[in-house]
Amino acid sequence: MRSAAQGFASFHCKRHVEHRARHGSHWHGSYRGAELKPYLAAATSYVKPRLETDPQIKDAVARLALLLEQSPYEIATRLRGLSAKTRAAIAFGRLRKKAIKPERLLAIHLAITVLIEEDPGSHRVKEFRLVQVAKAAHRLASGYHRVWPQQDKNGRAFRIELHTYARSTGRVLRLIGQAIEERCEWATEKHLDGVLALKVKRYGGHPSLSKGR
Repeated sequence: MRSAAQGFASFHCKRHVEHRARHGSHWHGSYRGAELKPYLAAATSYVKPRLETDPQIKDAVARLALLLEQSPYEIATRLRGLSAKTRAAIAFGRLRKKAIKPERLLAIHLAITVLIEEDPGSHRVKEFRLVQVAKAAHRLASGYHRVWPQQDKNGRAFRIELHTYARSTGRVLRLIGQAIEERCEWATEKHLDGVLALKVKRYGGHPSLSKGR
C-alpha cells in the first residue's frame, strides 16, 4: 500500500487493512450471531435481577440511558458526508428510535467480553473488543426500510421497497464501541466471572475447548 501511495500500511496488504477496518483485527473475523447467542442470553439473565440492586450495573444502565436519550436521530439514507463522530451519535439515536433498552447494551458489552475471554483463539486487544461490541449493537438498528403499495395499469398490486443500511466499518465502529465501553467497563470488570460461570453452567464451555480434549 505504501509503494502504491494508497496509505501507510508498511506491514500489511490492502486486504488485511480493510479486514481490520471491518472487524477490528487483521486476521480474526467478527463473531456471528449464533456464536454470541448463549453469551448474550447469560448476560441478559445475569443483569436483569441486578438492575435495581447492584451499584455498578445501575450506574452503567443510567449512563447508557442518558447516551441514548441525548443522541440525534437520522435515517440511514441521509448519512453521506457526515463525520464519523456524528454518524456514531446517530447510531445511538437509531437504537433509541427502535426502543432498544440501555440494559441490552450492557448485556452486549458483557457478552462480547466474556466470549473473547473464553475463546482461546480470539484476538485479545481493545480495538477488536470495541468493534465487536459496536457491530453487535449496530445490528439491532442499522437499517432504514420503507414499502410503498402500488398498482399496475391492470389493477394488480405490487410493492416498491427501499432497504438501506448504514455501513458497518471504520472509525464509526470504534467510536460506538468506545462510547459503550466507557459506560460499562466497571460493571463488566466486576461481573465478568459471574456471567462466564452462568454461561458455562447453562450452555457449557466454548466449543473449541471440548474439541481440544
